[in-house]
Amino acid sequence: MDFRKIVKYVAVAGLVGAIAFSPFTSAIVAASAEEPTQEELAEKARQERVEREREELIAEATSPVNRTVAGTKSSLDGYYLAKKVKGVAFAPTSFDKSSFVKVTDTDIKKSSAAYGVVQNVAAGLNATVGPCIDVSYGKMVNGNFAAGTDASAGSISIGIPSNFRTENATYSVVAVYAGGTYKVFDNISSDPNAVTANVEQATSPNVMYAVIRR
Repeated sequence: MDFRKIVKYVAVAGLVGAIAFSPFTSAIVAASAEEPTQEELAEKARQERVEREREELIAEATSPVNRTVAGTKSSLDGYYLAKKVKGVAFAPTSFDKSSFVKVTDTDIKKSSAAYGVVQNVAAGLNATVGPCIDVSYGKMVNGNFAAGTDASAGSISIGIPSNFRTENATYSVVAVYAGGTYKVFDNISSDPNAVTANVEQATSPNVMYAVIRR
């Protein structure tokens, strides 16, 4: 057999061998891989559950129902998780596409100091304290939240829950800032299902807003 035939034979044999044995080799590698342990399976399940809960929370926090009051949708993007009011909507005098808010329910257990301020204010006005929300103002940039007060001035509307509505009642909003300072803002809405106040720029990124009735 001359040299050229030998080369040809070797090349063809090598090609056939590669085709024939590659799947077998892959199968051997796959079969030799270690099976995940029970701890690894449990951790994977936990991570999947956490991610699922996170997605569900975001879906709820961005639901239009939570950020709409009397048909008016909030101008600020954010996480709206307050469930003890009938929605919260902001109409700031100045904001941009990165402006962001976090809105949650609060009460005497979660914010005892701020709630105490509201109780004192309400007592001085012979008023009843209603639902309270905690608002964190800031910006969301590249997935990171940075606290700030840039979009805090303007109007805030809070849907009044049915168990706090009273015909011919007068409503106000008490804003409590860091350090216990506060402001009382009159309701400018004629809608009996909502209280709307023109609020000043907050003196702190975190503010508790309380609805009071008298």
